Formats: sequence, structure tokens, C-alpha cells
Amino acid sequence: MIHEKIFQLKSGREVKVVVKGYFLHDNPQLSTEYEILIKEPKEKYFRTAIGTNHPQYWKMRRSSVQQAKLIMLEYSGISQRQVNQAITEFNRVLSFPAAAIGLQYERELM
Repeated sequence: MIHEKIFQLKSGREVKVVVKGYFLHDNPQLSTEYEILIKEPKEKYFRTAIGTNHPQYWKMRRSSVQQAKLIMLEYSGISQRQVNQAITEFNRVLSFPAAAIGLQYERELM
């Protein structure tokens, strides 16, 4: 399941937090992860905050997963509280009965 939330920053930048939930083969619990994408006012599409031509790209590539996420948060312009808000909304959507039926079906496919 995927949930997207877009935050408007005062600078005009839009930041999209994409929360993804999936089942691991050996674990009945739902695992979640998130991705952060940005769009400047004059841009048409969302992109990653730190691309291959960004000076901090190699620093991020050498970092652990947690450190890389913190660097991405810093350069995107949103706070951990806003990411947590998107994750909370994702979990709230999962609590709806229709979502539970879809997740049960997905679990059976694994």
C-alpha cells in the first residue's frame, strides 16, 4: 500500500512524502518505509532532493540508511514531525475495514 502527502513550504517548494507498506515473506507484520521528493516552484515534476550532481550525494551514499534519511530530511526542508504526520495518516488509513480486506488479500498472495 502507498500513501502520499504533499507539504507546501513557505519558500514555494513542495515536498512529497511517500509512505510504502509491504509484507516481508517471513514476517506477518507490515513493514513501512518512506521516500522524500521535492518540487521547486518552476519545476513540473517531483525529484529527489539530492541527485548525483549534488555536492552532498557522495556523503549520503557512504552513510548508513538512517544517516542518509536524516541528510535527505535536512536538504528537503521538512521536519521529522511532518514525516511522522504522513506515517500516522498511513496507519490511520490502514485501520479502515476496506484497507484491512486488501491487506489480507495481499498477505495471502505472499
